[in-house]
Amino acid sequence: MHRTREEYRRFHRRRHEQLLGLLATHAPERQERCLDIGGGGDVADLVAEVKAKYADEFHTVELTTDIDRLRKNGIEAQLCNVDVQALPYEDQYFDIVIFASVLEHLYNPHHTIAEIARVIRPGGVLIVEAPNAVALGRRLDALWGENPFRWFNQHNAIENKAMMEYCSVFYTPEEVEVMLARWFITEERLYGMHNPQVNRFKRYMRNLIFRLNPRMGDCFFVAARRKPNSHHLPDQAMLPEPETEPPAAS
Repeated sequence: MHRTREEYRRFHRRRHEQLLGLLATHAPERQERCLDIGGGGDVADLVAEVKAKYADEFHTVELTTDIDRLRKNGIEAQLCNVDVQALPYEDQYFDIVIFASVLEHLYNPHHTIAEIARVIRPGGVLIVEAPNAVALGRRLDALWGENPFRWFNQHNAIENKAMMEYCSVFYTPEEVEVMLARWFITEERLYGMHNPQVNRFKRYMRNLIFRLNPRMGDCFFVAARRKPNSHHLPDQAMLPEPETEPPAAS
């Protein structure tokens, strides 16, 4: 989608600014440790500013094997498939966790969220960011009779990719807040728009519609705080109760 790293930065500039703004609001005092889930790509450009203002140590877990490059950039990086593996850290180890542009790639998000809850201290700050399932572009696709997720479906499901290389599971912030509610208290919800290279008219219309109805934004953020009860439940405890079959019709 993005031909160069600089093109990627321009596209996501607004979103990155919002993420830093949420850290300034919800973690204004300097903390000891910050963890970024999957930070080898999306948040890598923000490491210097996070370390300068918000945390003494910046850690990340990545699915790729490009760990050496991350460590050369001052990131304490470890290899971990967060969809199925436990985070390689002690309980209550982090003060801040950034969970940006990862949730939409997971098959088992409840496992990952439970692990985040385990490694973040009570009162610690979690910033979640993900694509918006009801963004303007997806609404227009649906109105035109297209499946808004057709490209992702083709890449991952139809072509039978073992891992979600493209984002495939889309949520609204309300759905994410429900997933977090067992361990976290939501403090703020924020919508955002990307910064695509489009003509002036399209840019104007995108921004106008976003001002009129922020829920149509391209992405959203949820800022949450870890509840005081730091007890970590095993994965089995967070599974939903099995549905009972409806009574037979008389």
